[in-house]
Amino acid sequence: MEQTQRNYLIDNLKVLLIFFVVLGHVIEYNIQGNSFFMGLYLFIYFFHMPLFVFISGYLSKNIEKCRKGAIKGLLIPYVVFNIIWYILAYIATGELIWPVIYPGWTLWYLISLFFWRVTLKYVIRIKYIIPLSIVCGLLIGAMPRGGIVLSLSRTISFLPFFLIGYYTNEANLIKVSKISKRLSLAGISAAVLLAFYLGKHNLIDYNFLYHSQSYGFSGLSNNEGILFRAAIYIGSTILSICVLNLIPRKKVFFTSVGEKTMNIYLFHPYLTIGVYAIIHVLKLLSYTMLSNITAIVSPILIMYVLTRKPAQNLYNGLFNAVYKILYHRKIWEPCKNKYVFIKPKLVWLRRKLLRF
Repeated sequence: MEQTQRNYLIDNLKVLLIFFVVLGHVIEYNIQGNSFFMGLYLFIYFFHMPLFVFISGYLSKNIEKCRKGAIKGLLIPYVVFNIIWYILAYIATGELIWPVIYPGWTLWYLISLFFWRVTLKYVIRIKYIIPLSIVCGLLIGAMPRGGIVLSLSRTISFLPFFLIGYYTNEANLIKVSKISKRLSLAGISAAVLLAFYLGKHNLIDYNFLYHSQSYGFSGLSNNEGILFRAAIYIGSTILSICVLNLIPRKKVFFTSVGEKTMNIYLFHPYLTIGVYAIIHVLKLLSYTMLSNITAIVSPILIMYVLTRKPAQNLYNGLFNAVYKILYHRKIWEPCKNKYVFIKPKLVWLRRKLLRF
């Protein structure tokens, strides 16, 4: 596989996954009492985030570059958009939440990716890290609150997929491409049928697929939770391989969207809320079919809007202003001077403490 083909593969896959992210969030408003949307929702959550995390790991092979860019590219956007989200939530609900430690809705992925990338240098030094990460991912669900602060639960639960992505190389992707397409289609079809069966008969709590809460939150004992999460790990891996095998490995009409997935990810929740309002009005007017069509079509429109130049200009304008403030010399120079002044005292104090 040539370099350009591999890049096209990743870009095409990112477009598919970000579409499923937006679609999943839009139809979430319709899943209660609607077996079709519940089945579709379960199918999406069987694989789309594990595969997204896998791709993030695959793109993190330049460890030092990723570490250096983690604060500017992940942590700062996380803090800024989290504050914006909770300000809007306070205006809408009157509920005040400390916005840094509790990721707002979709923003958990930014803080988790930040932790994965800044710690990857040290994590990969641990022997048998992938099996150990799987064990940790299974055990984190036994915590009473599941580790919701700073997305701890999801960071640990999805870590195996990130590490598998990091260790995956070009040769592995070529092996996947040689798997029978019919077999991959059969695997995806089986997952679709399973998802719609589970959704129709309400046999699974969809919250369990978020990996954000304890097993008890879904009404499971720790043993049941570990067993079911292990099954999800296996099923997500197989389904992800099937999906990956069917992704085009050449440039197609939507490939360029793969370069703009961050914009879509950060801004789509606000447009999604607008779609919720439209769907709500249509339901009040008894236009059920039209509300369902809106839920299916609107993710494409959202993606289109957020890949246009105005959306990119909005993102650049917002963060250029933030970066000017954060990296302004007049702000940080006094802090730097004070640090230089007290550094000898800190070194002296450290030596004193080490003697004890």
